[in-house]
Amino acid sequence: MKQLITRPFLLSILLSIPLWIVFDNFIVAVSVALITAFLLSMCHTLYLMNKKKRP
Repeated sequence: MKQLITRPFLLSILLSIPLWIVFDNFIVAVSVALITAFLLSMCHTLYLMNKKKRP
């Protein structure tokens, strides 16, 4: 999972397939998948930065 979170584009491609079924619209699914993937990647990076900052 860590490898997938560090690569947001790959995660967005994988998320777009189930979201395409849920939303029944490919453009909306890709948009939501990209936003979600980059948000998860950003949260993971911030978590790692805060973890390294503490002694």
